[in-house]
Amino acid sequence: MWSKEAISNREGTTFQKKQLRRLQSRSRRTDATIWIGKQGATEDMLKHVASQLKARELVKLKVHKSALTETETSKIAEKAAASTGSTLVEVMGHTFTLYKRRELAKPKEKH
Repeated sequence: MWSKEAISNREGTTFQKKQLRRLQSRSRRTDATIWIGKQGATEDMLKHVASQLKARELVKLKVHKSALTETETSKIAEKAAASTGSTLVEVMGHTFTLYKRRELAKPKEKH
């Protein structure tokens, strides 16, 4: 019964607790692939995050301390998740992980 309880996220989809724990476990074993500098969550950085999500599904981001003068990591993480349509898996310190299920390529129709 515990593993079947659903957790809803901001995007309107539901994840099972078990799936979320698996993603968190995977997140802890991976290194950060994107570093957010003092400019914060810029449009170019968010485009880069979206392209990495298409390729990898799970992307880990690290926020430099210089970016945290006016905001905090959780606010940057929420902004990145909302703008890319992804799910925020976890926030730990200055690091956060996003997940977006990879879209399968549609086969071309022959006429």
